[in-house]
Amino acid sequence: MDYRFDFFTLSGLGIFFIALFLGLFFLLQKKFKNDGYVFLYASIIFLGYELFYKTLIHSLIIYDLVLLYIPGRFFNLLIYPIFLFFIWSITRENYKPNLPQKLLLFLFILYSLYKISTGLSIPTNEKIAMLNSFYKDTRPGPFNYWLNLSTLIKSTLIPLLFLSIMAYDFFRFKKENKNDQTKRLMLILSAVIVIYFLYSQFSNLIYKWAFGIIQYSMIEWPADIIFLSIIVLLLSVIALLVNTGSTFFPPSKYSGSALASSQYEAIIKEAKRFIEEYEWYKNEEVSLSELSKSIHTNPRYLSQAINHHLKISFVDFLNAYRIEEAKKQLLKNENATLTLEAIGLMAGFKSKSAFFRAFKKATDLTPNQFIQSKRSAKS
Repeated sequence: MDYRFDFFTLSGLGIFFIALFLGLFFLLQKKFKNDGYVFLYASIIFLGYELFYKTLIHSLIIYDLVLLYIPGRFFNLLIYPIFLFFIWSITRENYKPNLPQKLLLFLFILYSLYKISTGLSIPTNEKIAMLNSFYKDTRPGPFNYWLNLSTLIKSTLIPLLFLSIMAYDFFRFKKENKNDQTKRLMLILSAVIVIYFLYSQFSNLIYKWAFGIIQYSMIEWPADIIFLSIIVLLLSVIALLVNTGSTFFPPSKYSGSALASSQYEAIIKEAKRFIEEYEWYKNEEVSLSELSKSIHTNPRYLSQAINHHLKISFVDFLNAYRIEEAKKQLLKNENATLTLEAIGLMAGFKSKSAFFRAFKKATDLTPNQFIQSKRSAKS
């Protein structure tokens, strides 16, 4: 068998394994509890599998994994309930699916299992015959998948119903919510969902345009691999950002350990007291777990308090103290002979570059510009 180990095959398989690893890693880390992003992890795995399946078809590796071959297109229908539940988990505070919503999700899971079981029940020799016929297709360009009523319902009408529900929640949320992080996430997620829908609706036009250029009748598989790779990578980046202390998106909700606002404030107050009393920020090797142990709290609670309540990362939380210390040291006459790197190390920064970057971020000035501005104000 002559496989197609081209750019599309290698990128499709590589991104699939990244998606599978990230999705399962975060789901297992959260013990499948809804931290506000469980449906994001599910969408990464699902779209990753769609990418994997299309890569198998394009590369002909499907012949060796013929058990996975399932005739027909059903991915488009199944992803929209996952997207909808993700939207609900963002737009509804402390969201937990009610009974009708659970039944809706169960219905689509049941449909998925039905399609999979139907595909698995086809004898191997019949699947190989179907694949042989498929690859020998001499059609003049890509096939139009939307010619029959069943495909129209599953790939257009039902997704439109889900999109209308999501649109309602989006505009209601945008009107009521003032959190910039969550608005940013909603805008990006809504754009991803709309682009996914539009691509699935107008992909035939893309296929025909590409076919007209390169005259490759099965151009839809490379085109789908490129598109899905971009979508999966974007969702994976979002998952990484919300789980690594970034403040670009709202942090995960730590389901099962959420704290009241007063508890946030108490933890932050104790953390500040400890840091200021012992000048803890001057230690460049400090960590979240060490600080949480020192103030007798859970690392997750401390992370949640800083990320969710203060809307900053742990590093920025510490750097705020280091910047103030650096300002004091920069203005002391006895430090005039010291280098800026030495001042940064005294304040707790690991390197000159880290010091300059944090100082510029906090003050919009370099350390030299800060000194000059203070001297100008005195003269």
